[in-house]
Amino acid sequence: MSHSPAPTVRSASNDASKSLTAIGWLAAALVIGLLVLGVGWYQYLQIDRVTQASVRGRDNLIWDFYKLELQLANVQLALREVRAQPARSNAVAELVDEYNILVSQVQLLQTLNSGLVMRGHESFASAMVAAHAFIDKTDVYLAETPKLLTSSVVQGLLRDSAELRRPLHRLVLDAYLVENERASTELKEIRRFTVYYGLTSTFLIVLTLWAGWLVLRNLTFKQRRQAQQSEVLREKKDLAEAAAQAKSRFLSAASHDLRQPAHALGLFVSQLAPMATNPQARRLLAGANAAVQDMQNMLDGLFDLSRLDAPTTQVQLKALPLESVFEQLRNGFGCDAAAKGLRLRVRGTDVWVHSDPVLLHRILLNLVSNAIRYTDNGAVLVACRPGRQAGSVRLEVRDSGVGIAPADHDKIFQEFHQVNNPQRDRTKGLGVGLAIVQRCCRLLNTTITVRSALGCGACFSLTLARVASQNTALRADGGAETLANELVGLGVLVVDDDALGCEALAGLLASWGCRVTAVHGLQDALAQCQRGQWPDLIVSDFRLADAQNGVTLVHVLRERAGRPIAACVISGDTDAKVVQQVQAAGLVLLGKPVRPAKLRGLLRHLVREHVD
Repeated sequence: MSHSPAPTVRSASNDASKSLTAIGWLAAALVIGLLVLGVGWYQYLQIDRVTQASVRGRDNLIWDFYKLELQLANVQLALREVRAQPARSNAVAELVDEYNILVSQVQLLQTLNSGLVMRGHESFASAMVAAHAFIDKTDVYLAETPKLLTSSVVQGLLRDSAELRRPLHRLVLDAYLVENERASTELKEIRRFTVYYGLTSTFLIVLTLWAGWLVLRNLTFKQRRQAQQSEVLREKKDLAEAAAQAKSRFLSAASHDLRQPAHALGLFVSQLAPMATNPQARRLLAGANAAVQDMQNMLDGLFDLSRLDAPTTQVQLKALPLESVFEQLRNGFGCDAAAKGLRLRVRGTDVWVHSDPVLLHRILLNLVSNAIRYTDNGAVLVACRPGRQAGSVRLEVRDSGVGIAPADHDKIFQEFHQVNNPQRDRTKGLGVGLAIVQRCCRLLNTTITVRSALGCGACFSLTLARVASQNTALRADGGAETLANELVGLGVLVVDDDALGCEALAGLLASWGCRVTAVHGLQDALAQCQRGQWPDLIVSDFRLADAQNGVTLVHVLRERAGRPIAACVISGDTDAKVVQQVQAAGLVLLGKPVRPAKLRGLLRHLVREHVD
C-alpha cells in the first residue's frame, strides 16, 4: 500500500514516547522511595531523642514520690520552727499548711498513674501504711493545736516523720528502678519499631518499583496490542468504506442501466393497448402488462431499499395534511381492492403532521398494498387516531386478512422474508415492502408496531408529531375541456440519449395526441428550436451525452426562448444529489420506470399550471 510508511513512523514515535514515559515513571518511583526512607530516618531520630530525654528525666513516676519526700521534709522543718518558738502563731499556722499539703499528696498519690504503676510493689504498700499511721497520729495533736502541741509532742512528731522518711526514700529508689526498666523497654520497642518500619518501607518501595515495572510493561504490551488492533480495524474500516462506496456506485449505475429498458418496455406495452382489438390479444397484453408491472415493482423495491440505506439520504420534514396522502391511497388502491371484493375504507381527517411527505406516502403505500394482497375477504381500514402522548397522532392500517403469528412479528421486517411463501411466488411481492417501511420509520425517528395473530388480521401503526392546521388556498381548475383532450395538439420535446427509451416515450406521447419532437442531446434540441419549433413542454432525461444533464438543458432552452417553458425531468439515478439538483431548479423529477398514468397526470398538471 502506498501509505504503509505512515503507520511505521507513528509506531516508532509511540515506542519512543513509551520509553520516555517508563524512565520518568521509574525516576518518580525512586524519588518517592528516597523520600519515604528520609522521613522514616527522621522519625527514628526524633523518637530516639524524645526517648533519651525521657530516660534522663525519669518521667513523672519518680517525681511524684520525690515530691512527697520533699513535702515531708517541709513538715519536719515546720515542726522544728514550732519547737523553737512554741508561742509563735505564725509557725503553728505554717505547720498546719505544710501538713495539709502532705495529706493531700498522700491521698492524691493513690489515684494517680504513678500510684497505679507502683501499687503492686512492697515499697509502695509499706510507705502508704507508714504515711497513714503518721497522719492519724498527727491529726490528734493538730486538732487542738494551742493546748496539745507541747515540746515533747513536737519532738515525738519529729521522730515519727524521720521514721516515715525511710520508707518514702525507699519508694523513690524503687520507682527509679521501675521507671528505668520501663524506659529501657520502651526504647527497645521504639527502636525495634523503627527497624521494622525501615525494613517494611524498603520492602514496599521495592515492591512498588517491581509492581510499577510490571504494570508499565503490561500497559506497554496492551498499548502495542491496541495499536495493532486499531490499525487492523482502521484497515477494515477503510475496506468497508471502499466497499460501501463501490456498492453505491454499482447501485447507482445498476439502477440507471436496469431502469432504462424496464422504462422503455413499460412505455411500449402501454402503446399496444389501443391495438389489442380481439380477446386473445387483450389477454396477452394484460399478461405482458402485469409482468412489466411486477418487474418495475421489484426494481423499485430493491433500489428504494438500497437508497434508504445510503448515508446521503436526506429527510425533508415539513407540515403536511394527512388528507392529501389519504386521497392518494384512495385513488391508487380503490380499483385493486374492488377487484378482490374488498372494502377499502380510508377515513377522512383534517389533521396536519410534521413529516416527510415522500417517506410517509411510501410507508402507507407499502402497508396498504400488503393489506390488500394478504386479505381475501372483508375490509382494509386506514385511519388516524389520537396518540398516547400529547401533540401526537397514531396512523393505523388494519386488515381482516390471514394474520401473522407472534413468532414472525420481528422476521417480517427482514429483507426478502415472506410468511407462507416458500415457493417465492412473485404475485406476493419480493419481500422488501416491510423492510422499506421500517427504514422509512427509522429516518422519520419513529417506530412501526404490529399487532396480529393467525386468522385475526393485522394492525400496523406508527406515531407522528401533530402540528397546527395551515390555511392553503385551493386553486380551481380552469378550462372547460375534458381531461381526455388536454394533451391533444401539445408540442412536446423529448430529450433522451438512450434511443430505445426516447422512441418509447415519444411513441406513448404521440398516442395521446401530442406533437412530439424527439432528440438525443442539447445541440439537437437547440437546432430544432432555431427552426422555429419551440415546444410547449419539455420532457428530458437527467443524464445526457457529453456530460450534460436535463436541468442544464431546460435552463438553456428557457433562456433562449425568453419564457418559462413547462418541463419535467426523468431519471433512473437514485443519487440524493440528483434529487437535490432537480428540486433546486424548481423542476419535477420522475423516477424510472415511469408509469404512464403518473406521467399523464403530471403533464396535465404542468399544462394547467403553465396556462394559469
